[in-house]
Amino acid sequence: MSGISVPISAFYSGILGLYALVLQFKVSGVRRRINVSLGDGTREILVEAIQSLHKNNFANIESKEIVQPFSSKYWEVTRAVRAHGNLIEAAPVTLLFAAIAEQNGASPTFLHVALATFFVARIIHAAGVNSPRGVNVFRPIGVLGSTLPLFALAVYNLYSGARAVFGV
Repeated sequence: MSGISVPISAFYSGILGLYALVLQFKVSGVRRRINVSLGDGTREILVEAIQSLHKNNFANIESKEIVQPFSSKYWEVTRAVRAHGNLIEAAPVTLLFAAIAEQNGASPTFLHVALATFFVARIIHAAGVNSPRGVNVFRPIGVLGSTLPLFALAVYNLYSGARAVFGV
């Protein structure tokens, strides 16, 4: 043993941390290309819509471009921000649950399967979120693939904790 008490969790936290940086760089690149310095482009969408309405004396208030911001060039920024944000929201609790399970003697195979599944699912989910098509098969597959490992780790921790606390 290397002296690290949770080496499997440490390994996957490193992989997920590097992947978070990849998604963060994608957000920065899209923001730079589309010229959005902060946020996801919502402000820019509103400014453009108001300028367009004002320029035309509010005659085009029903314009598809104004009422459907998802067709805006800024929607790409929103997708990139959410792909990164979804990982940042899901990874810490999954890694925490994995570290607790690992510390309490979970099988290395179980941990590798759970965390590798979570990692691959987050890649699939990000591909779905970043897809300009909107609704696609990748997002639900990514959500399911991320949820199942978290559920399995939670059940393992509940069981091992109950066994230790209540002698079950």
